Amino acid sequence: MGAAPTETDHQLIVAAIEGDVASFGRLVGRYQRDAVRIAAVALGSSTDADDVAQDAFVRVHRALPGFDLTAPFRPWLYRIVVNTARSRQRTGRRVQNLRLRAAAMEVAPAATSSDGPADIAVHLDQRRRLVEAINRLSVDDRLILTYRWYEQLSEAEMAEALDCPAGTVKSRLSRAMQRLRIEMTETSES
Repeated sequence: MGAAPTETDHQLIVAAIEGDVASFGRLVGRYQRDAVRIAAVALGSSTDADDVAQDAFVRVHRALPGFDLTAPFRPWLYRIVVNTARSRQRTGRRVQNLRLRAAAMEVAPAATSSDGPADIAVHLDQRRRLVEAINRLSVDDRLILTYRWYEQLSEAEMAEALDCPAGTVKSRLSRAMQRLRIEMTETSES
């Protein structure tokens, strides 16, 4: 019989720990795109993001029996993805600038169907400038902005994913936003 569409992460995790491979597969399916996106941010490139996400899910599967069932899964997964990406970088994989194509398109103001060609051109230019500014930020800044804007994690979830206190998340997010504003100003002045 098929899985109920309302299965919670907790239910899938418990079933996976008990050996249900299909439950783990549904968990992977639920978070695959997020893991690839976070890997791309952590790597600074989308080139190896799929491989890193796959490696991270292997690590998750191995570590699942030790997972704290009272904790949220997503921040734990993101921390494993970031650690896997950093591990990959330490082994000498090339590091490139991140191209946050999809994330930037959702963060930047979107053109509507009622916009004319000139309005659409302005929106596209704003998106291009935002992507350029984000790409000039550090990996840590890109990660925290991605967690907040694209993944829409709460401060508590960001703290878990970044393995730091909630107060640190607020200050890191504030500093990342400040650096992004500076980059945006420099881009508009050029």
